[in-house]
Amino acid sequence: MQIFAKNLLIDQHGKATNFKLHSLQFPHMRALHLAWLSFMVAFMSWYAIPPIVYHIAEDLGISTVEIYDSNMAAVSITIIARLVVGPLCERFGPRRVMALILICGSIPCGMTGLITNGAGLIGLRCIIGILGATFVPCQFWTTQMFSPSVLGTANALSAGWGNMGAGITYLLMPAIYDGILSHTTNEIAWRTTFIIPCCICLFVAGLDFFVATDTPHGDWLKLRNEEENKTSKTTSESSSTTQEEKIVTTTTTTISVEKGALTDVEKVGDKGILTNVEDSDSLQGVKKNESAKDALIGFGRVLIKPPVLIMIVHYACSFGTELAVDNVIGQVFREKFELDNSTASYIGSVFGLLNIISRLSGGLFSDYLGKRFHMPGRILAHCTCMTLEGVFLIGFSFGLINMHSAIILMIFFSFFVQAVCGSTFGIVPFIDPLNNGKIMGIVGAGGNLGGLIFNLMFREFAGDFETAFLCLGCIALGSGLLGNAILRVQGKMIWHIFSNKHVPAL
Repeated sequence: MQIFAKNLLIDQHGKATNFKLHSLQFPHMRALHLAWLSFMVAFMSWYAIPPIVYHIAEDLGISTVEIYDSNMAAVSITIIARLVVGPLCERFGPRRVMALILICGSIPCGMTGLITNGAGLIGLRCIIGILGATFVPCQFWTTQMFSPSVLGTANALSAGWGNMGAGITYLLMPAIYDGILSHTTNEIAWRTTFIIPCCICLFVAGLDFFVATDTPHGDWLKLRNEEENKTSKTTSESSSTTQEEKIVTTTTTTISVEKGALTDVEKVGDKGILTNVEDSDSLQGVKKNESAKDALIGFGRVLIKPPVLIMIVHYACSFGTELAVDNVIGQVFREKFELDNSTASYIGSVFGLLNIISRLSGGLFSDYLGKRFHMPGRILAHCTCMTLEGVFLIGFSFGLINMHSAIILMIFFSFFVQAVCGSTFGIVPFIDPLNNGKIMGIVGAGGNLGGLIFNLMFREFAGDFETAFLCLGCIALGSGLLGNAILRVQGKMIWHIFSNKHVPAL
């Protein structure tokens, strides 16, 4: 697989099979770069407050308990937002949904300077939390643009670089605050700082809407209307002869392939040779014109699927852990090693900045083993990453005895926490391709549910970070080993690697 290819290769469905990462080529690479950029600036605004919350609390007299409550509020609303956004992506396309969320979430971020007490901080962070839902259109967008063979890498790259916004905000916000503070007072400095991330989000929202498109074949709503018109035309001609019905059916099937829907067969070369698609690499087109009632019924059906429930738990243990740690990592180094706020924030930024390679590594690992062993290989990659995540989280809990060992262990557990996020979404798109938007929303919401639970755990341990990280590690290790042992996707399990059942059936 090529990351910096000279030419972008397109399959017969219009989806890219490699990457031209140094390019903004329309539509594939432009969509990929805008997907991660949008998620990154959303993450910056979503987590703009924690790096300088110490200064806000000092000025307004906000208690530590209220700060923890605001951390939970920031992730709790995202659970609902992600559940809602999944079906919205299926209905209106990822581009419009992404731009709308950025606009609606960034404006409250810019108004942070208006709060006057702890209750205001909690309420405002709850509203800003809708920015976390940008993860769903981010993943949905790349799923539309890239072939199943590279989908794990595409999803990991877009989400991983987007998650890097948490690390950037730990660098950017203290720097902006310190710059403004050098010319004015603390009260004016922190109240003014939040205008910057707000403006950045609004700018990127404009780029999403005006310079990109939803699919390799164009605008989502236009394609949806075309499908509805073809469906109406087919219905009106139902009284035609049997031969005419066959022609209509053949035409409709051909069009669906041209629109990017992966079917049970692929056309190879100019000779029209038909070959079976590997079941572990097969995706079908998303339903664009599903009614609200059908969407609700479908939502309930996918929610009770065992693979979906397992992925919810695993994403809670990876992305949920990342959200919780993003809120407290600066505090950990500030309190354990008596550092000033800016220094602690800069060290904590390493945790988020590792997303530039960590989540992508998880996706690459998933695609690599997926090519060798198909779906069992993807599950094996996921299990390996989760095991190492748990081990290094436990190690970090014992490594908080000096700063050097703490930083080194933080780098390792950060890498594998984020790699698990990548390997998770190397599996998720294959669970139920027709309902990808719903499943991505549900699993994404599971990540925020984990963030809420783990934020509550940090609050209850009240500064006992050693015990909190020990619990995190044990939960990740246990759920990873058990969940991957029983996970079945497209009829395949991890154990099929040892029985040669990973070979796709004809």
